Amino acid sequence: MYNIQWIKWPAPPQVKACYTLRSGGTSQPPYRSFNLGDHVGDNHFDVAANRRQLSKNLQQDDITWLNQVHGTQVLSLDSVSPENNSHTAAEDEGADASTTRQSNRLCCVMTADCLPVFFCNTDGTQVAVAHAGWRGLLGGMLQETLATFERPSSVIAYLGPAISDQAFEVGDDLRMAFLCHNASFTHYFEASQKPNKWMADLYGIATAILNQAGVSDVYGGGRCTFTEKDAFFSYRRDGITGRMANLIWLE
Repeated sequence: MYNIQWIKWPAPPQVKACYTLRSGGTSQPPYRSFNLGDHVGDNHFDVAANRRQLSKNLQQDDITWLNQVHGTQVLSLDSVSPENNSHTAAEDEGADASTTRQSNRLCCVMTADCLPVFFCNTDGTQVAVAHAGWRGLLGGMLQETLATFERPSSVIAYLGPAISDQAFEVGDDLRMAFLCHNASFTHYFEASQKPNKWMADLYGIATAILNQAGVSDVYGGGRCTFTEKDAFFSYRRDGITGRMANLIWLE
């Protein structure tokens, strides 16, 4: 399936996780072509067709699409009936992560530069995925998601595609916000060639947060949505653009 990238990590075999690529769909420019976000101005019928194709490719129908608000709310799919999975309760609440212990309930977040973080426990009885841009990292999105697991030390994590430190330039204000939160984050900001600008490493910050919270096994983190134009949508690069989906479930 050329518009889906399966994640390779040492998760139990019943844990399935993947993220989508931007090609192989029906959306027209500037959303070309496998855009799964219905909130970015794309034609509603094209987005619906892309979502149907995703379900067909995965052979899974129960995808819960969230109304993401750059917050720290975690939605438990175990408390949402399957009948309300797509366009009702899940989208009305506003959440930036979801988790489940049920089989064939697909946790999903959409991204286009922000960091998707996949979680599962080593027993293979619970999974989660979180949408964590800089606001989410500062606000505690990863810690809130980990709090839904019984033991953080039994969790492994995977960092999906996000904007890398090659392209994520920020100002003094954002750098200081992170340093006030944790002085050790200074290692994840390199001086830019521009005055008072810094290149921020979201992957490094997320790994540090997870390690400090008790998650020692963190994988992924090797791709860049900004520079890999053919593979990924990037809001910072293009402004008006589509969204990728990041999905995890128990089979």
